[in-house]
Amino acid sequence: MKRYLSALLLAVVLALTLTAGAVSRASAATPDACSKSTNVLSCACSGSASGSDACSGSTSDPISGQNGVLKRVSLVLATIAGVAAIIVIIVGGIMYITSAGDASKAASARNTIIGAVVGLVIIAAAETIIVFVVNKV
Repeated sequence: MKRYLSALLLAVVLALTLTAGAVSRASAATPDACSKSTNVLSCACSGSASGSDACSGSTSDPISGQNGVLKRVSLVLATIAGVAAIIVIIVGGIMYITSAGDASKAASARNTIIGAVVGLVIIAAAETIIVFVVNKV
């Protein structure tokens, strides 16, 4: 069980690292003709960001708004954790099939599958709560 928990923790840390890298790359400024401009807002809204909430005058919070970072990060983490849980279910099924009648191996495989299913339920409940709260705020 410790092996699965450490694998899940590693997956979460990796997901956070990748998400932070993607956010920092997306927010990095690219040098162009706008670097000479004095109107920062018009320069920022002139390129690919012209359709963003900030350029359209929306008052939605970029962190916890409808399409904010909180919602997107939680969706990415839930997806990664869900895929990891499915993989653990498959591994548990293979362990169950290859237990060859050994009761302790079959019980271990059953516990692995049950733990992964419980994890999926927790992931779904957490994502539902996050979406509900973000939509209400």
